[in-house]
Amino acid sequence: MTDTIAVGFDGSAESQAAIDWAALEAERQGVGLRLVHVWRWQPHTSAADPDKEHEWIARVPREAAQRLAEHHPGLRVEQLSVPGVAADVLIELTEDARLLVLGSRALGRASGFLLGSVGQEVTARAECPVVLVRASFQDEEVRESRTPRERPSPGPVVVGLDLVKPSRAILQFAFEAAALRGTGLRAVHVWKLPAVFTYGPRMIDQTQRSELGRREHQLLSTAVLPWREEYPQVTVDEQAAPGNASRHLIERADDASLLVVGRRVQRPALGTRLGPVTQAALHHATPPVAVVPHI
Repeated sequence: MTDTIAVGFDGSAESQAAIDWAALEAERQGVGLRLVHVWRWQPHTSAADPDKEHEWIARVPREAAQRLAEHHPGLRVEQLSVPGVAADVLIELTEDARLLVLGSRALGRASGFLLGSVGQEVTARAECPVVLVRASFQDEEVRESRTPRERPSPGPVVVGLDLVKPSRAILQFAFEAAALRGTGLRAVHVWKLPAVFTYGPRMIDQTQRSELGRREHQLLSTAVLPWREEYPQVTVDEQAAPGNASRHLIERADDASLLVVGRRVQRPALGTRLGPVTQAALHHATPPVAVVPHI
């Protein structure tokens, strides 16, 4: 792994937001930033102007680098302009990147966010964590105030946990992110009623429900405890509740500076996919969403 955060960009507003977020994260971590512009060469007809295409290919990364130099003068920036299929190029870069950052386009509050085919494939196959950034969120947090002293205090880092098999990678990523931001961590575990009560919720009384809640909260506390000890500076808010995992997690991340979810790495024969909670977070959560691959 290199000490570099990679960010894919194509000149769009959402990819510029990804650059803004990635630059701040690179400063927090004390690492460099790699700007990755992937383009596909188009065969020219007699009416096409190859000079304009060459100019566009050179201009997009140059303008992005100039903007970074103005707002982040101490940041080490590397430009990479590569011909090829965007998803394939970006996935290959995740083999040695610390983090990959991409933009996602807002469709409106009711519709959520668009995760295009490139973002979908890269997030499902990446070797390193991938962060999807919303342009509207960056407008508020980054663009209005450039210097560290002027930036508003960040919201908590929210992490969604599956306690059937807790992931060290997800917890480490989330605690490290909270420590770097100087903010708290909200650990969210959403549990289901035992199968025997699924079709008859009235079969369970309040005493049984309370006991189940205490047990699930204890499981959450046990999973988080080693990381509390490793990161004593991070204040932890543990939340365990029954219900729909996707809905609860998205609601509890509404004021977050970052939402952290996981992606279980599948055996090649099983293909690559994103689970329903991660899919819901990517499409409907307001803050940037980090997807951490884990076994």
